[in-house]
Amino acid sequence: MSGDCHGLARQIDGYLQAVSALKDDGSLFACSCLGSVAPQAAFDALCRALEIAPDGLSLQPIDSVVCSGVLCTPRQWLLERLHPASEADRQPLDARLFDGFENELAELLGGAPRWYQLVSSGQRSLASQLGAVWSVFVFGTERHAYVMHCSWDR
Repeated sequence: MSGDCHGLARQIDGYLQAVSALKDDGSLFACSCLGSVAPQAAFDALCRALEIAPDGLSLQPIDSVVCSGVLCTPRQWLLERLHPASEADRQPLDARLFDGFENELAELLGGAPRWYQLVSSGQRSLASQLGAVWSVFVFGTERHAYVMHCSWDR
């Protein structure tokens, strides 16, 4: 089964790379498989994959995360541009792009994924603490978990 997980992660990663090219604002995305574990139980696998210490970090359901600032959710990351290349590019991408992404995920995973976000103590977004614009999301079903890393570098 893990071979399927890694193959699906490559498909999702390809979709995210296409979105990055469309946005053309310095947004970078990556997706990889965390293994045969439910997303809510993938914290240890996530820390190993990102090579980070778990101290002061946790995975929280995305709906419970308090976030202020730009690009707090996967939807915002995929649709909103941080620094558009031109005035004509100021508008966010069409919402159908994210809707299509959600539909594709549901089809690939055999059901709607549950989403979690890596947060620091206090359930705040990590971006403000790091002095950088980035987010880490874990999603999946009971059978497999995936990590979606979103960052911005211009």
